[in-house]
Amino acid sequence: MEAGMDSSATRKLQLRSIVVSGIGVFSDSYNLYGISLVYYQILGFMGLSEGALSFITGSTYFGAAAGGILFGLIADRIGRKPAYGIDLLLIFIGSLAQFFVTGFIWLLLARLVMGFGIGGDLVMSPVIMAENSGKRNRGKLMATSFSVMYLFGAVLSAFVDQVSSLFLAPDIAWRVVLGFGAVPSLFVIYYRRKIPETYRFSTRVLGKSYKSLNTHLMPEISQGMGRDNVSYSTRLVRSLPVIIAGSSLWILYDAYSSTFTFYGPITIAQNLGLSPVNFTYAAVFLAGLPGTLLAVYLLDRLGRKKMVTYGYIGVSAALLMYSLLLLDPSLLGINGTTGSASNLLGTGAVLGFTFYMFNYFFSAMGPATVIGGTMVVPELIATKVRATAQGMNVFIDRLVYGLAIASFPQLLSAIGLGKVFFLYASIAIVSIVLIQLTISEAKGKSLEDLAREDQDVPAWNAQPK
Repeated sequence: MEAGMDSSATRKLQLRSIVVSGIGVFSDSYNLYGISLVYYQILGFMGLSEGALSFITGSTYFGAAAGGILFGLIADRIGRKPAYGIDLLLIFIGSLAQFFVTGFIWLLLARLVMGFGIGGDLVMSPVIMAENSGKRNRGKLMATSFSVMYLFGAVLSAFVDQVSSLFLAPDIAWRVVLGFGAVPSLFVIYYRRKIPETYRFSTRVLGKSYKSLNTHLMPEISQGMGRDNVSYSTRLVRSLPVIIAGSSLWILYDAYSSTFTFYGPITIAQNLGLSPVNFTYAAVFLAGLPGTLLAVYLLDRLGRKKMVTYGYIGVSAALLMYSLLLLDPSLLGINGTTGSASNLLGTGAVLGFTFYMFNYFFSAMGPATVIGGTMVVPELIATKVRATAQGMNVFIDRLVYGLAIASFPQLLSAIGLGKVFFLYASIAIVSIVLIQLTISEAKGKSLEDLAREDQDVPAWNAQPK
């Protein structure tokens, strides 16, 4: 059934899809980490308050919420191919505009445009990657195109910040860091426009015969895949439980991970006595990349639910220990005078760094790759409404993401970092229960079986073209 996925042509398509699809999330990661690395420079040179800058940062995700809905509807109505590349063009325009901004409003507008493109990409890329993958290696391909590329975006932002700080005046350096996010997307827009329509959309929605398509793109069609005659609205209503469950998991994940991503190089790094750039390098190379590579290797062997569960157990334990370290260092055998909620010193700093790295590793091993990597909804929803469902997923999550980032300074001020970590450890436990009760295991199953499409569709009913 999936022999076609083993062909040389298919492997080339998948490799190109990883790079072309991954550039969007690469740019997303770059811009999120980038603004966190130059956070204080923007405050100083633009004369903004922390509240205003938090709102600007959050606006990226409000734009992404709108972009997710629009691109999702377009992709299900007229196809994946027509909209693919436009999302990246918007990311390019918004990213480049940040270099030229002169005040609050212009930076806000630039990040709104960029966010709109990012929202579209969070729909298009995982949907296309899922539909161009076979059941045996879909997890590996989706994880590589999203999670691995996300880490590389973080590393590039740290590198650009480091180089810019050495060779450019401070009032130019932060603009270069933000504007450089346009560069990666520029080189891939053309190739996105050349990606063929997915075989699943072509057959399930357009009803084309597989004979009119390149057969190496169709691993399941060799045994017959026909037009889905169930109505769009019926498919969407049937998908609502999965959309709600997937969105809930993503909201819980981003409620804690978004603040770590944005405020990690600021608050956590300061707590550990590290510079933002060194913190980013350490987090990616010591924890994020090893955890993600482990996920890539194990996802199609152990399954998504097991990887998320194991990961969240580790996250919860690590954050609980960090919380205890900040709330009462004596519980871990450390003199209270050497550690505090604002700064950790000596042994306390070493322990804090260790706990945070374990948190990052276990998160990358499961939750960040499966849930944060937007694998849940695209794998479990029928082709006819897959992009719409993912658009709804993006819309809900990005709104919460933006609110979480904008409100984190207030939360931190109100309860302190120690209690924030305890709250996040609790979120990990709730997420374990939720994924076990609501989500089907996708390992080794075709998208059609997971969405139960064939219960309503004959084996082959498209007219030959």
